[in-house]
Amino acid sequence: MGWRAAPRFDFCVRLDGATAKLRLFQLVPEARGRGTGRLMVRTCAEFARNNGYARMHLWTHKSHEAACALYLRNGWCITCERDVVSFGQPLVEQMMERDL
Repeated sequence: MGWRAAPRFDFCVRLDGATAKLRLFQLVPEARGRGTGRLMVRTCAEFARNNGYARMHLWTHKSHEAACALYLRNGWCITCERDVVSFGQPLVEQMMERDL
């Protein structure tokens, strides 16, 4: 089964005048572990930088371990963590940011 790794810039949107928000970032299982996620995160950051943003923001759950590790390896820092209940499940919500 083939897959394509094209970034969707409609998922990198304006949060405010200086901040872009990474709204959704997901890879199909076949694309994982091949550097595709790293390339997509870097491409989205470049897109935001080229469009005048100074930083990026995202929201995720701590349980998304591979995604969180990818973000942290690529310059993101956790700015806020809080316990939440989502869809009846206790989770730890994380907000991350990075300067561009």
